[in-house]
Parts: sequence; structure tokens; C-alpha cells
Amino acid sequence: MNLFLPHRPLLNLPFLFPQLSLPLNLIPRRHESSARRSTKRLRPKRDKAAIPNTRLPHDHIVFNPPSSAPSPYHTPPAFLPPGDPRRRLLAQAHAHANPYVDPERRLPPPVHKPYEKKYHLGEEEIAEIRKLRAEDPWKWTRKALAEKFGCTEFFVGIVAQASKERMEWSKRLSQQTKERWGKRRTYAREERTKRREMWARDE
Repeated sequence: MNLFLPHRPLLNLPFLFPQLSLPLNLIPRRHESSARRSTKRLRPKRDKAAIPNTRLPHDHIVFNPPSSAPSPYHTPPAFLPPGDPRRRLLAQAHAHANPYVDPERRLPPPVHKPYEKKYHLGEEEIAEIRKLRAEDPWKWTRKALAEKFGCTEFFVGIVAQASKERMEWSKRLSQQTKERWGKRRTYAREERTKRREMWARDE
């Protein structure tokens, strides 16, 4: 009968001695990490350029580019000599990146039609707006009058205010809408009102 002995010590095999496995696992071990070593490793070294120079009587700008070939795209023009050819390269690159800097070159067409203010309404048109607004405020709303006379709703609200019945109906409708709000929306609207009041007081 052949007997095979393990290469590891018998005490390192806890499954052979279950009664000794518990005290062996509770033996404390000290690692290399400590408070002093961790603090030392996590403390980065400051670069010499970042250390303030107390010998200079005034503040100064520190320009410390990486160790690479000089490039006109990375070097600010303030640090280039007057006769440096990189100034010309930087100007060419800027003109190439912004082709519409040249005033002689036409701009692309606008996406939306530019808005131009119109001052084409006279006293007769304003009187007609007020008349229609007073006759039927439910039909001739600010939007309808603005489309008919080619002006803004803000202008219609200035020259022709709604009747008291229409304003009371709008208030009731607004109040009914607010009653259906939840706690989150109500809180958000209250905070928005407070912020607007603080903006008005420049706070």
C-alpha cells in the first residue's frame, strides 16, 4: 500500500482538522498599508510651475505646455513673438475654421424668416379691434385679432382688454386647472413664483 503525503503542512489543511480551523482563521495579520503610508502615497507632488514665486512683486501667468512640438493651435498668440511665423499659420487656421469672417462672403439663407416689427396699424384699425373685442370676446380672442390685423397678441392685449366676464371666466378656468394639480406640481409652481419675486427684488 502506497502512502502519499501532501507537500503542504497538515495545519494548513483545515478540512482535515475542523476543530482547529476556527482559531487559525482568527489570527490577525498586519499588512503593509498603514495610515502614514496611505497618506504619503495619496499626497501628490506639486509641480514647480504651480508653486507661487514669492520673489516676484506681482502676479504672473504660468504657461507650462506639454513636452511636444510647438503648434500654433496650442500656443496662445500672447506668448508668440511678433515675427513668429506661427502667427500667420494661426490666422490662416482661424480664417479657414470661420469662413464667414470675410464681410464680402454671403451668409447662408436663414432657417426661419426674420421677424420684423410692423407699425402699420392706425387709429381706425385700433378702434375696429376694440369694437370687435367688445362685441364678442369669445369669438374675437387675442389670437384671432392678431391674425386678422397682422400684429402680435401682446399688442392686442394692450389696445383692447377683455371684458370683466371674460376675465372672470379665465380666472375660474385657471383655478379649476390648479385644483387638479398634485403636490409636486403645486410646490414647483410656488417655488417658481418665489424665484420671480426674488429676481424682481434682485436677490
